[in-house]
Amino acid sequence: MVAVALCCVLLGCSTRRSDEFAIRREFQIPRRAEAVSYSASPSEAGWFGREGLKIDIVFQLTPEDYEAYTAKATTSGTWAKLPIPGAYLRRMAAIESAKRYRINSYTSGDETLPPEGSVYNPTEQQMLEQFVESLPAQPEDGLFQVRTAGTDVLHAPKSVVLKPDRDLPDFMLAMLDNDRQRIVVKVSTGY
Repeated sequence: MVAVALCCVLLGCSTRRSDEFAIRREFQIPRRAEAVSYSASPSEAGWFGREGLKIDIVFQLTPEDYEAYTAKATTSGTWAKLPIPGAYLRRMAAIESAKRYRINSYTSGDETLPPEGSVYNPTEQQMLEQFVESLPAQPEDGLFQVRTAGTDVLHAPKSVVLKPDRDLPDFMLAMLDNDRQRIVVKVSTGY
């Protein structure tokens, strides 16, 4: 029994370390930055990996690292000023894809689409509000960047999305909080 408990603890720790390493590498987060908050769901891989993966992690930068990171981010041309625009959030929420899927699932089965605004057919505004609630709070002053890589967003090579022209159900969002000198990261997959 003790061996099973020890295995579970060790596997959980290794998953966290693996997640943290992948995110640090992707956003070039300095070694001295402390991970002050971490949550992941699911915490472990199932039969098909970590479907529906959601990771929230916060890195506290040292004052020196904050200055260097901010200078690099500001001049890179790949970070944008917060707040995240509504049109961008709509793409991250994959609202168009969700609507298309919902309509197709009802029409292909000759069923009537439930009334808009109901639990089974939320409005675009309801979907957007629910999505925004799932994100970490946006800092009042700072920068953000979104990266995507298709369905293996945590490990595959990613591209920075400057102006989304399609839905982004799988993404890595980084927000640089100028007031608290932190980097807040959200990883989200829709599969």
